[in-house]
Amino acid sequence: MKLHLILLCAMLSLTGAAMARQNRVGRMQQADTILAKYAAALDDLVNNAQASAESSAKMPSPYMYRLLGPGTLYASALAQSFGNAMPLVASTSSADAGLPPLGQTQDAQLTLNTLINEQLARAYVSAPQLFQTTPDELEEAGTLRSDLAKPVEVPEVKLAEKVEPEAIQIDVEPVEPEVKKPNFWTFKGNGGLQFTQSYFSKNWYQGGENNYAFLGLLTFDANYNNQRRVQLDNKLEAQLGFQTSETAETKFRPTSNLLRLTSNLGIKAVGNWNYAAQLQLQTQPYMSYDGKTSNVTGDFVSPLYVRASIGMDFKIKRPKFEGTLKLAPLSYVITYVERQSLVGRYGIHEGHHSKHEWGPNIEFRFKYNIIKNISWESRLYWFSNFNLTRIENENIINFTINKYLSTKLFLYPRYEDSKYYNVKYNEDGSLADGSARESHWMFKEFFSLGLNYDF
Repeated sequence: MKLHLILLCAMLSLTGAAMARQNRVGRMQQADTILAKYAAALDDLVNNAQASAESSAKMPSPYMYRLLGPGTLYASALAQSFGNAMPLVASTSSADAGLPPLGQTQDAQLTLNTLINEQLARAYVSAPQLFQTTPDELEEAGTLRSDLAKPVEVPEVKLAEKVEPEAIQIDVEPVEPEVKKPNFWTFKGNGGLQFTQSYFSKNWYQGGENNYAFLGLLTFDANYNNQRRVQLDNKLEAQLGFQTSETAETKFRPTSNLLRLTSNLGIKAVGNWNYAAQLQLQTQPYMSYDGKTSNVTGDFVSPLYVRASIGMDFKIKRPKFEGTLKLAPLSYVITYVERQSLVGRYGIHEGHHSKHEWGPNIEFRFKYNIIKNISWESRLYWFSNFNLTRIENENIINFTINKYLSTKLFLYPRYEDSKYYNVKYNEDGSLADGSARESHWMFKEFFSLGLNYDF
């Protein structure tokens, strides 16, 4: 039994020694390969002084100098041979403290130094007469530099203790700061002039009347917003269009006739809602006529509408859509007529020039950019004094050709169920002077091409 144990131990020892020898041979071959590459790289640098940065980047580690330099007895190689944990290079500098032990890391540089130490240890045993120098002697001779591993000492600079600083006088001119108050006002406007011409020969098979027509449009906005609670929006709108006639009693007859000024005061409530008050004045700048006769149906301040209301408004703003909805449960409308002959037409009693109406009203304005060069502007207005209902819907569709040319389509349906419009009644409510009852719906439309300018 003892003989078997002795043979088993001998076999294990031989097997372990063989494996260790095989590992050592493999590491030696690896070290020889790295050393050959390093020597070839050094030859390349010597033969080609203009070696590229790419070739230099492929060089092995510079720690190979220990194999190619003078025969030197390095403490790290001896320490590794005896199984002690030593730093990479034996030194008394504090910079070497805390380095991991050789042979116990996956770091490529430390692994390489492990192979180098094995080569040095083998050389120390096989040819000890070649190693007659220590690292300290190389450092004293100036061959081995160690200053790069040492911390840089910053010389202490001492100021003279008795140097009196020289007084420097700087003449500074007084500067009065300029205070600029923020400007909360914004202004914008748009003007347009549309023109058309028509000609018919005397023998034109369908007949016709030669005419010229033009239309002038102007809008101007002056808005105040202090970015906190108060907003004041002012809008001036003017439309004046004429058409010539060869058969009517008056040669120039207006086709569009509007002058309106609207002011809205808003105080922030919550979200997009505001407490709102509105004042609006509306009239026509030029006389209008009935059909082809010279009977005047309207004039400047005949009528003049003065509308005042209080309530709430809701504002919405999107990249292509911008609108305002006004809800006024209480509104007051004054209708004033300067011409005495027009008093009865607008429901004002004889001997008076004005009438007063109370009731709720709703107004919705929006602008929608349908596509790049087409936009739609609309105003929808509703008012009732519980005896009559008035609805107005003004629509302007703009077709922009370029910065200065545009085409406009104007659509204006209107509803008025007052008995004083266009129909005359007797005191008993019957129709007078053979008047015929007309529909309460009215409509106006025009389409034009002309100049357009934003400012």
